[in-house]
Amino acid sequence: MEHILSAAEQILRNSGAPALRLSALLDELVATTGARALDAARLRALLEGRPDRFRILDPWRGPWRFVGRDAEASSAEPWVVVVRDLGDGAGAPGRSGTLRMVRESVRWLGLHVDARSPRRVMRWEGLVLEGTAAARALRSAA
Repeated sequence: MEHILSAAEQILRNSGAPALRLSALLDELVATTGARALDAARLRALLEGRPDRFRILDPWRGPWRFVGRDAEASSAEPWVVVVRDLGDGAGAPGRSGTLRMVRESVRWLGLHVDARSPRRVMRWEGLVLEGTAAARALRSAA
């Protein structure tokens, strides 16, 4: 399983985003490692078993998770944040210093947000989405 965890770290480092949805990370892992037997529940268990390397932020954890929400909606998915420093991100093309700073700031906040507070996790999720939109705008302006 170590090769899956290492591949997950590499994908998160090179993604250009401060965090990825669990399903997006799973899709990338299956594509790069060929681990077709890996499903979302097993991947989540692997990642949660290594809090020194990954953090799972789930804004819908709790009894309210499926109240009024489609269980398949992407907004109900947890986010995965890599704990270790992302370095220079050489694998992500066209990343400017501003994009790196935004990405690292949002990633750092994800490591320190109170995961027990749905409101705080959802605010952080808003930062992730805004950071992604800003990165797209900066790339298109360049």
